[in-house]
Amino acid sequence: MKRVEVAERLLAQVWKRQLLEARKLVTGSGERVCVIYPGRENRDRGPDFVGAVISTADGVTLRGDVELHSRASDWRIHGHHRDSNYNNVILQVVWEGDEVAVLESGRVAPTVSLCHCLDGSLDDIHYQAGLPLVPSEPCCNARERLGDRVVGRLLDEAGEERFRIKAGDFAAALCVEQPSQVLYRGVMGALGYTKNKEAFEELSCRLPLEVLEGLCCIKSYLERVTVLEALLLGKAGLLPDDGGDERERIWHSLGGGETMSPDRWRVFRIRPGNHPARRLAGAAHLLARFMETGLFEGVLQLVSASSLSIGKLESSFMVRDYGPCSNGKRKLIGQGRAREIVVNIVLPFIFAWAEACSHRRLERRILALYRRYPVVGEYGMTRELKGLLGVGASELVGSARRQQGLLHLDKMYCRPRECIACPVARRLSSAALAG
Repeated sequence: MKRVEVAERLLAQVWKRQLLEARKLVTGSGERVCVIYPGRENRDRGPDFVGAVISTADGVTLRGDVELHSRASDWRIHGHHRDSNYNNVILQVVWEGDEVAVLESGRVAPTVSLCHCLDGSLDDIHYQAGLPLVPSEPCCNARERLGDRVVGRLLDEAGEERFRIKAGDFAAALCVEQPSQVLYRGVMGALGYTKNKEAFEELSCRLPLEVLEGLCCIKSYLERVTVLEALLLGKAGLLPDDGGDERERIWHSLGGGETMSPDRWRVFRIRPGNHPARRLAGAAHLLARFMETGLFEGVLQLVSASSLSIGKLESSFMVRDYGPCSNGKRKLIGQGRAREIVVNIVLPFIFAWAEACSHRRLERRILALYRRYPVVGEYGMTRELKGLLGVGASELVGSARRQQGLLHLDKMYCRPRECIACPVARRLSSAALAG
């Protein structure tokens, strides 16, 4: 009998759309699994689907990633057993084979073969895979079913809850660390974007702000920038290794020391402008800018000023690139990232500090600013969620608070598939019962 080959591209459609007979979904060891959520397709380095939720025959719920292959043996052929990016895989899905997936951590993930599980013939599957994907979530077209006022209020409430959770995290950190270090770590994490957030935060712990200030405070602005770049890039292990860079000389003259592993930095499919080295150069300028007043003191002055405006606040966190190839036309930290820093770090941080100090007027001011802050930027995740809410949702999500509300709903309910607890789905259910 002729062997049938199925490309991973088709397997991805089968898995995403669940074009399967669920009762036949059994691992190589004979254990039946139930797919609660197949995960979100990953366009980045790592597993094919992330955030999947499955349950086993004994009732255990597993959350993690799913990797697809034509054959089970491809796991080792592709080198995933040596790659820590795959350590969160809970299931390998293949066309044929039952060889388990051994992770770099030593853990083992079971394998499910789909060649006997399809819900129809291969021709049927090819046809269905080419059809538009119809959302099955209970919140589908919520805007049309509930109206702008109700959905807008739900998003505002979710955005407020996300803000207070962030403020709570900062409040906990302020109990054990100085305000400037807490704020510094938060800003560094924001400069790392999603991919390198943890690495930037690790760097801020390896190079505390107090150490940087001690080495740079009496220098001129440009000298500070150069020394800060040398320290940040040097500790990160991202200094150019050409022997002729001034920053490399400074790094070694200050003692050098242990650097972070290159594996900590994720640069796959990152645009050159967002490379960690450029963001660290931006961080050097930003820290040098606040060096005289102190980072915390300088930011507190900014948000407390009677003439405070959104534009002025954002410009304080923007950095132009005055390198030989740019002449200030490009930015090391642009408006979009500056806005991210303000919304996700500065406002909740200052709110937490004001709350701890019983500075009620500043609390109210920060909250009012957050509520009227414009949208930050477009995320792939929020784009998907707006599409789910229905036509016109983009106009409805017209503020940072509502955008943060979408992110909160995704994190708390969409990813863990807690639809039954989601405020949007519950409101839809109440409306259906009332109607």
